[in-house]
Amino acid sequence: MFRAKFSIASYYFLLFAAVAFTHPFFPVFLRERGFSYVQVGAVLSAFSLAGAVTSILIGWRSDQRRQRRRYIVGSMLIGAGGYLLFPFVHSFAPALLLGAVIGGCVMSSQAVMMALVVDLFRHQGTAGSFGQLRVFGTIGYLLVLLTLVLWQNSPLLAPDKMFTSVALLLALSALAALLAPENPEQAEESARLSPQEVVHLLHRREIALYVVAHFCFVGALMTATANLSLYLQWMEASKPFISLAYMTSALFEMPFMILMGKLSDRVGRTYVLAVAFIALPIRLLLLTLFRAPVPVLLTQTMHGLTFSIITAVSMAFIADRVEPRLRASGQGLLMATTSLASATMPFVAGAVADVWGLPALYGSLFALSLVGSAVFFTLARHTAPAEARLRITLPEAKTGGQV
Repeated sequence: MFRAKFSIASYYFLLFAAVAFTHPFFPVFLRERGFSYVQVGAVLSAFSLAGAVTSILIGWRSDQRRQRRRYIVGSMLIGAGGYLLFPFVHSFAPALLLGAVIGGCVMSSQAVMMALVVDLFRHQGTAGSFGQLRVFGTIGYLLVLLTLVLWQNSPLLAPDKMFTSVALLLALSALAALLAPENPEQAEESARLSPQEVVHLLHRREIALYVVAHFCFVGALMTATANLSLYLQWMEASKPFISLAYMTSALFEMPFMILMGKLSDRVGRTYVLAVAFIALPIRLLLLTLFRAPVPVLLTQTMHGLTFSIITAVSMAFIADRVEPRLRASGQGLLMATTSLASATMPFVAGAVADVWGLPALYGSLFALSLVGSAVFFTLARHTAPAEARLRITLPEAKTGGQV
């Protein structure tokens, strides 16, 4: 399995090295081009909304064809081309269009990659294996941010060089994905798939409730993270300090992504997810109250208890509850939920910030996280006992088998 691990680890390393440029500084780039907070939110929303639609469609198509690599590679290359055009954008409409194209490509690529991970490592501990591979994305993210922190006034942050670097990294990530093997399990069943079966997943109570909780969690967390650079800029923090804030979250993300993924394979997904649904409201409450860069920086240490868990364990929670022939459809639904949450909340939060300011933005996200936690713990009353019974009656389930 070395070839598979090397390919997938390289994919995530290069992909999130690219994200290290866009995540902190893309909103700043749009603001410097004269966009309002609500326009910045709208571009981020278009990115995620397109991702929500394409994640389901591409995930379903990948299940139908039992092919993963062609969809991963094609999506990433189109996304790379979109980034090459961004330095020439000076008005709202083209930014909105390009954001939608790039978001649809990058998000759907990740959905299919998660399905490929489940295909290849379902008997070795789904969440643990994913965490071990996904952590290489954090390493790539961290190395780029460290470079930007140490390299004062780096020319790489100039729009033309930044977006060219991002496009190159995405193209290399696509090439890395070509090395991954494919395991076309139960290909004969795929021909009978229909889009209605994706909708059918939502008729399952556990999946439907988790989708709602996940929507609230991700909408709050991702919007808070996307606006953190603007929040720190509002506090007059320098660009190297902004890079340091994002680097801090990456440092705490790495060990927790591995540890929490493995822990969920042993004790069950629900107990580990509960930690995240408790930690996020605390983190957002602190961000609402803080008004100085250093305390805000300290809240980034909670990234391991929030982002790492939701990233490594959510995909396994869904994978445990769908049959193999709907594997990519299930991950597409999860990625679509992530994208839809990231599509709606930045726009709403941008409107709040334009009227009441950035602290109020974080207050609204805190309220959203409380709603998500309430829904999750309603669900947890049923899933935690079920997972406990499964571990007693079927010990091998902890290795990532289907529930």
